[in-house]
Amino acid sequence: VLLIQAIQLRFALSSTGSWHIVDDEFNHQEFYDNIIDFLKLMVTSEAAKEVEDLLLWWSHKVFGRKYMSTYRPQ
Repeated sequence: VLLIQAIQLRFALSSTGSWHIVDDEFNHQEFYDNIIDFLKLMVTSEAAKEVEDLLLWWSHKVFGRKYMSTYRPQ
């Protein structure tokens, strides 16, 4: 969900009138791959904590405070 929303947000903020994998100089596939690499390359416990904090922050923004006490990423 995080990746798709990030890509949709980037597209919505751009001045492009229609969807393309590459618009102007921005490559959505490369953007997606970079986010995947960031999340996969977390090998230390400190780095894993950063990813967990990021996912919790994002979930809070998407789902709201009401659901934060019960929602935890797997």
